[in-house]
Amino acid sequence: MAQARRRSSGRRWRPQWHKRGWLLLLIGVGIGAVGVMLTQLLAHRADGRSGLTNFFSSLRRPAPVVQKAPTPAKPPKPTFDFYTILPETESVLPPERLTAKSKPQKSKPEAGVTYILQAGSFASYDEADQLKARLALTGMVAHIQKVIIEGKGTYHRVRLGPYERIEQLDSAAERLQKLGIRAIRLKVKKGVPG
Repeated sequence: MAQARRRSSGRRWRPQWHKRGWLLLLIGVGIGAVGVMLTQLLAHRADGRSGLTNFFSSLRRPAPVVQKAPTPAKPPKPTFDFYTILPETESVLPPERLTAKSKPQKSKPEAGVTYILQAGSFASYDEADQLKARLALTGMVAHIQKVIIEGKGTYHRVRLGPYERIEQLDSAAERLQKLGIRAIRLKVKKGVPG
């Protein structure tokens, strides 16, 4: 009779467990996750402490420790050669020494010293070349010097000179200033590439 009813209703009999399949899968994944967490907590670490000990010690908040501010010590002198070599070869001059009111005075060239103007320094060679071309259009001759700065990479310096007298340097710096270029004035010992 029961079979007759099933056949007569037109529905096929299906077991009820297929509806619970997703639920059983989620419960299994949850049990697995809890098992992995417990294993990690109870496992012994390389320092001899168990994971559970590390877990509980991380939950405790230590009391704030008040420390006296350390007295500022003198910074150690740098051991880099850069700080001693650069001043021996190049030194930056202050901005133009001539004012508009004072008349330029002719000075004798310093022995063993030349002057250079650095119009710019660029990471890209193309930018340095564009500035060099812009200066060439105004009649100024510039050259590009490639330098490698440790920790920062390669830079391309656009430089003018060398000039024997500081008056020549000031004149070129003034021309650059009219073009909107603020140049760095450098004093370089002769024999040093620049």
